[in-house]
Amino acid sequence: MNQDVLEKDLLRPPTRSALDELTSVPGVQPAPRRHAQRASKNVRIAIVHDWLVTYAGAEKVLEQIIACFPDADLFSLVDFLDDRSFLRGKPVTTSFIQKLPLARSKYRSYLPLMPLAIEQLDVSAYDVVISSSHAVAKGILTGPDQVHISYVHSPIRYAWDLQHQYLQQSKLTNGPKSALARLILHYMRNWDIRTSNSVDGFVANSAFIARRIRKVYQRDAQVIFPPVDVDAFTLCTNKEDFYLTASRMVPYKKIDLIVEAFAQMPERRLVVIGDGPEMAKVRAKAGPNVEIMGYQPFEVLKDRMSRAKAFVFAAEEDFGISVVEAQACGTPVIAYGKGGALETVRDLSEPKPTGMFFDEQDTDSIIAAVNRFDEVAHRLLPENCRGNAERFSAAHFRERFFSLVRASVPALRTATLPAYTPYRPGAPSAANVPRILAVDQSGVLGGAELSLLEIVKALRSRIEVVLFDDGPFNTALAKAGVEVTVLDAGALKNVRKQGGSLPKGQALKGLISLVRATARRARKVDVIYANTQRAMVIGAVAGKLARRPVVWHLRDIVSAEHFGGKQLAIIKWCARLGLTHVIANSAASAQAFAKLTQFDSGRIDVVFNGIAAEPFDALRAVPQAVLRERLNLPRDAFLVGSFSRLARWKGQHVLLEAMVLNPQMHAVLVGAALFGEDQYESELRSFVAAHELGGRVHFLGFQHDIAACMCAVDAVVHTSITPEPFGRVIVEGMLAQRPVVASRAGGVLEIIDDYQNGVLCTPGDAHALADTLAELRSNGDLREKLVKNGYRTAQERFGTRSYVDGVAQILTGVAAR
Repeated sequence: MNQDVLEKDLLRPPTRSALDELTSVPGVQPAPRRHAQRASKNVRIAIVHDWLVTYAGAEKVLEQIIACFPDADLFSLVDFLDDRSFLRGKPVTTSFIQKLPLARSKYRSYLPLMPLAIEQLDVSAYDVVISSSHAVAKGILTGPDQVHISYVHSPIRYAWDLQHQYLQQSKLTNGPKSALARLILHYMRNWDIRTSNSVDGFVANSAFIARRIRKVYQRDAQVIFPPVDVDAFTLCTNKEDFYLTASRMVPYKKIDLIVEAFAQMPERRLVVIGDGPEMAKVRAKAGPNVEIMGYQPFEVLKDRMSRAKAFVFAAEEDFGISVVEAQACGTPVIAYGKGGALETVRDLSEPKPTGMFFDEQDTDSIIAAVNRFDEVAHRLLPENCRGNAERFSAAHFRERFFSLVRASVPALRTATLPAYTPYRPGAPSAANVPRILAVDQSGVLGGAELSLLEIVKALRSRIEVVLFDDGPFNTALAKAGVEVTVLDAGALKNVRKQGGSLPKGQALKGLISLVRATARRARKVDVIYANTQRAMVIGAVAGKLARRPVVWHLRDIVSAEHFGGKQLAIIKWCARLGLTHVIANSAASAQAFAKLTQFDSGRIDVVFNGIAAEPFDALRAVPQAVLRERLNLPRDAFLVGSFSRLARWKGQHVLLEAMVLNPQMHAVLVGAALFGEDQYESELRSFVAAHELGGRVHFLGFQHDIAACMCAVDAVVHTSITPEPFGRVIVEGMLAQRPVVASRAGGVLEIIDDYQNGVLCTPGDAHALADTLAELRSNGDLREKLVKNGYRTAQERFGTRSYVDGVAQILTGVAAR
């Protein structure tokens, strides 16, 4: 079985193909037992491919399957790719063959081990398994509650109808090696039939292969032609006087027959592009009218294919990608009338023909077909060839394949096909980041939690979340389809960052319990991602126990203004003990942390929070009066909105003092006292009563729809009296297209350019705030300028895509180290 043909040709992946409409062949049907799956379930998908060693036909299909399901995980027997761009940077789980001697160059020699190897790949944690198979991938082991859909490029050719042909070509028709080869192929056939029973639905790359599937497995298959990159080719109507054939020179491609036929037609010119083991044989048959160019880069192939008067194809191919590519150039086809060509070429009997067929694989048939071509060439219009090829586009393939999988999996019934975006190397996606354990202390939806939610939505297939408290945040995470575990924090809930006693007794017991529970989960992931300060403490210790790196997303300015002395000491201790890397939400946060801990600056990165614009853009057509009526706010007043939890350092009292000085304005306070700050809320309400502001100050409490609240007001204020780590509210106000006034300190200075995209005021200065708000109310031009520039700033500097990419890239780098 070590013959070159068996190693390089018999296990040859099929050539890439194109896409067509689903045929009427009965196929994938959802199993009744799975109808009970919840539509809201986060569906985990695994994609299994035979082997990854090159970028050929089967890999073109794999590329588009990944585009349909970008969050899926990828499995393969071996992975020896150099250019991984078509995998969008995905990591690949491989089998034990990957580590066997000479596997990179001789992986085909391990054919007898491949059934065992594919069965050792563990996909039991997935709801849906998609196999891309021309050899053994369809034999992956799946359970009764998993849906397995197999896209079959071909049943194992050399084990079935082409066995005798391959044995002859490999000179294995007699002797001990022949007996061994036949025994192995017999074993492969038995295994191939047995494993076909575990496939829920077959998809074939052509009706030709669907008939093979029916013959071999006694199963029906739907047909979805593989994708062709027709956009890479352009229509050319000016044809020159030469014919073209292009292929790898292996026996079944029959290039030698085409060359021999043209050698007998010296008046006709043939150009041959390609290389392979049959090259010497081909050259020996070539006459002076045959130009053999050997291997050529794509641009040369495209040029010759565009200018040729016809493309000649003599193989019995499963599909035949080059046939479609030629038509994409407007070049008609002269093809052997068997296999996939019958499905991709419209012959002369059809209204808009794109080619013609010959009946036998011999020189006489080829000569007769070429002679007849001259008589009918006027009917084979380039425009019709191009139109036929466009049926097989990659976009068409994605639509058909995604629809088929969605129809087969009840939990995907409401899913939509992801928008196709070209792969950008270096920009991690949901599929190429490591496995993450995100840890957060809170169940409420504060700024830190909203920022984490954006990460979770983008990376949900690779992320698990642990919370130390239940609440609205858990509900939002569940809605996003992520796995969430809520651990009981016990007495630790009462520990605040502003200070207080360290946990003792029951609290210490709760601390140990949280660390152990977090460490258990951390052993299943690659990196711990701590989103809050208390989560960082637990994560740092758990990371030591689980031997996993810990990344803290720092969303605070760690200074005495925000933290108690004991809490600052704990942060310093954790930085030395267990933090691998720190992501800061602003330069101000990063500088304060570095100053406190003397942490290596090379392990601190600044990534600005990303805020989605969609909730705000969705309200553009909604009249402000409608929003005010919904929130029970006065219709005609000038409303100034404050959006934050009610806490003294957030400075809502400064806004109320400014309202005393500004009788023409109303204040809208959106937020609640979340962390034991009820006394502060009482003080605010007492101030309102004492100054008779009840008709002009509106306490809305906690609100889910922040976008609607912001769009209901006329201006957004940010009144923190101590430096703010970032200032999410400021960016949200910009996205709501409202002028923003903010305190001149901390991370705010990294967002606002004074009087360009917002206005800065001295923290705690109610008189300055009142004057600024009065100016805004009276100056429409200023408001318009701030709104226009602010929206641009929010879109360009604080978008969710750059935020998610930045965090994902850091987590990937940390896990790799």
